Amino acid sequence: MFRKNKIIILVVVLLGCIFVGVYSIYKWDKSKYEPKLWIGMFDYRLNFRDVGQSLNQCLNKEVFNTGLMYRSNKYFSGWSCDKIQNPQKIYSLNFSPWDPHSYYCEKPDGTRMYGYHPNTTFEISDIEKLENWKRPEFKQSMCVFFKNTIQDLIEKNSFLFHCDVGRDRTGTFAAMMSLIMLEQKKLSNAEMINAIECDYEKTSALEKHKIGRMKNFMEEMQSHGGISKFIEGECHIPFETLSLAASQFIK
Repeated sequence: MFRKNKIIILVVVLLGCIFVGVYSIYKWDKSKYEPKLWIGMFDYRLNFRDVGQSLNQCLNKEVFNTGLMYRSNKYFSGWSCDKIQNPQKIYSLNFSPWDPHSYYCEKPDGTRMYGYHPNTTFEISDIEKLENWKRPEFKQSMCVFFKNTIQDLIEKNSFLFHCDVGRDRTGTFAAMMSLIMLEQKKLSNAEMINAIECDYEKTSALEKHKIGRMKNFMEEMQSHGGISKFIEGECHIPFETLSLAASQFIK
């Protein structure tokens, strides 16, 4: 019995040392400007998915093209671009000037693909709160994200966007982009809004009180003319440009 207890104690101590060592490495990497985030070792924590594929699964039918628009959280950073399906571009919705990090994935030849962010003096939050769009720096940065990704769709450039958890900023951006495309095709009905909410609810670490959040936001925006009308007006993106993007994302 004494020997068994001794072995148990040794195992516990060993596991504790391993945990401390791994955690120290994680904290050291996270503190760097270009962090390799060790949680990315575990795919289930990435909140990574193909938006078109996810929406098709929610609908149980093929409506959206796949291999174009991806969403994730930041934990892919430092790992192979294969983990996130080798997008041609990455957009970081979570840059903070107070805790600046440059998130990236690594290509097979060792080069790094970094997440792009137009905001440098403030951190983006609460994209769905329209009062934030009255702030010039917020509006300008968000319009860059929309203009760039809409052009990516037109040119069939695959892209990934992410925030910290891959939930709120990422979820709102995914919802807005999806509904813009649906509105252009006159498909923005209750079934599609439920599919957008379904995709949002796939995100791990989603708090219970946030269930229904995207659905409520989409319905509110539609009651005011829709996301397309809002983005056209705020970002001066022509209707024809949005229509071209929709033709690439929707079958």
